[in-house]
Amino acid sequence: MAMTRRQKERLYKLVLNPPKGSKLEAAKKYGVDLTLNLRSLAQTPAERVRDMESALRFALDLRAAGKRAGL
Repeated sequence: MAMTRRQKERLYKLVLNPPKGSKLEAAKKYGVDLTLNLRSLAQTPAERVRDMESALRFALDLRAAGKRAGL
């Protein structure tokens, strides 16, 4: 089930301004880009699988190119 616009707005606000002492604040301070998680949550499972398959193809292409270049 997709998030409503209001739910998305609340999540973005929470991620961009996490409560003091929260795990979200710690992750943000550590350098985790929490907005990427929100993007993933906004996708359907099929869309996430499609993106993972695309990333896998890219990684395999990079590996093959490295082997061809002798790396």
